[in-house]
Amino acid sequence: MIESAQPLPFNDAELAIEDNSVLSKLRAQARDKAIGLLARREHSRFELRYKLGNLHASLDIDALLNELEQLGLQSDRRYAGMLVRTKAQSGYGLARIRQWAKQNGVANNDLMFALEELSHDWFEAALQQRQKHFGWQPPASLQDKAKQMRYLYNRGFSQDQIHYAVDALPDGL
Repeated sequence: MIESAQPLPFNDAELAIEDNSVLSKLRAQARDKAIGLLARREHSRFELRYKLGNLHASLDIDALLNELEQLGLQSDRRYAGMLVRTKAQSGYGLARIRQWAKQNGVANNDLMFALEELSHDWFEAALQQRQKHFGWQPPASLQDKAKQMRYLYNRGFSQDQIHYAVDALPDGL
């Protein structure tokens, strides 16, 4: 066996210090990435956990998310409000918005609070979406009516809202 004349570069204490500094750098990188994501748009806690989860296995992502929440940088309630406003303005119904909220880990309480804050007329939204996509005239045939109903259903409107939108007469008739 050949012995090396050079000593090993690190002892146990030096390795622990280096490990700690590497871990603190990783935490800082994760925090910077999270703040950068939140600066672009609101994110739910679930989305951030997913996006930060692949950084490093030894990082405590939940502790970082708790810190961001305490600082007021991340809020699921604020995210729910943004989701409801943007999707409602884009012509989507309540069922579709609920589906997105569930996929992004938004609690029912936060979603209900955002819906109460919005006070949106879903019947008018369904009518406007139908008129935007199919024009002002009522459907000419049963096939057209079914097509319009499927379209509104896929956008997340309820049956009552769909019937209101499809059966509405254009102004002046």
